[in-house]
Amino acid sequence: MLGTVFDIQRFSVHDGPGIRTTVFMKGCSLRCAWCHNPEGLSAETQLKYDGSLCIHCGRCSSPPVLNDAVVCPSGALTTVGRKISTEQLTAELVKDRVFYGESGGVTFSGGECLLQAEFITSVMKELKRENISVAVDTAGFVPFENFEITFGFCDIFLYDVKIADPVLHRKYTGHDNALIISNLEKLCRTDKKIFIRIPVIPDVNESEKEMSAISDLLCRCLKVSGRTAFDQITLIPYHTLGKSKYQSLGMTCSYNTAKTVTPERLRALYGIFDQMAISEKH
Repeated sequence: MLGTVFDIQRFSVHDGPGIRTTVFMKGCSLRCAWCHNPEGLSAETQLKYDGSLCIHCGRCSSPPVLNDAVVCPSGALTTVGRKISTEQLTAELVKDRVFYGESGGVTFSGGECLLQAEFITSVMKELKRENISVAVDTAGFVPFENFEITFGFCDIFLYDVKIADPVLHRKYTGHDNALIISNLEKLCRTDKKIFIRIPVIPDVNESEKEMSAISDLLCRCLKVSGRTAFDQITLIPYHTLGKSKYQSLGMTCSYNTAKTVTPERLRALYGIFDQMAISEKH
């Protein structure tokens, strides 16, 4: 079986417990305006251009096409995304097991890794044979069957909750959040660990009103499912580290702000979630 990845990041400490290797899968079902991994949006291999490396040798066409990436002598043109087999990816991940310790492991992210649920599950099966913990980082906008495929092998779900208001959710992500909420309720009925991750985006969901609405949404999910707590809730402050990627991919970022989320602001927003039954907050 083949999957399409765009990056494998080692020594990750923000994608689940412990030290982890994060596999970024290509393709996403949402179009978040602030996305910091635009190379994960398309399911197809793309061409990336870094003008600072170009030596204007004339060997590529104008504009460059995908096949030109293999002949670029300066590395200004590269491909983003590669096909990889279950066996190849498993071998790469098992090599890192010495760093995982008791709490670390492998996290599948994206893009939306559950769009390639069958492939990542084929890798999970092999990792579990090696007693390696596995986590899935998902935005939840996929059929619930895509979750169920992984249940026998996935230990932790990192579940993104971005916006509570469905109209606002559609405006900034391209879709409303009905499926995402439904999937979270169903996931809460399982015995899987669930880490809620909330991006904090200025002028989108940073207000006390919207964060309170997200808190209420999460409380309802717990109530209807009978689960007593989420295992963790993390607020992730907006950053601009992905903006340079858009230009290199020939894409335009639709969200632009100079505003930042300060540590003091994050602490204040965490207070909104104090009412909830949460095992841990970060």
